[in-house]
Amino acid sequence: MKDNILSLPNDVLGDIFREIYSEYEKSIRSMFTAPVCDLEITAQQVAKAFDKRGLIEYAPQFYIFATGVFIGIKNRKNPYQEINEWVAAYRMAKEMNVNVSDIDPRKAFEYYLSKNKKL
Repeated sequence: MKDNILSLPNDVLGDIFREIYSEYEKSIRSMFTAPVCDLEITAQQVAKAFDKRGLIEYAPQFYIFATGVFIGIKNRKNPYQEINEWVAAYRMAKEMNVNVSDIDPRKAFEYYLSKNKKL
């Protein structure tokens, strides 16, 4: 691959991600109140964000990544629960000064829920 997206400056990638994610985030927020809500990042959104910066050649890499992430999340039973379990596991590992591999994410999450601590 001639032009690797990782060769772009961090601020450029951050700006592109922010632009694309801002639309996606609106869908995430409405999914709890709207009867039907499409969570997607479209190829057109990605192409537009890269094209306006003169970086259209990188759009396919980002879109393939975004699609892979979406498919991965879509195939999960409850991605929100899963990520919160891992957040709890990392938090507990830091508090206990142990490796995160020593922590059961589900038990860590339940522990913080029982303690009524905010993750």
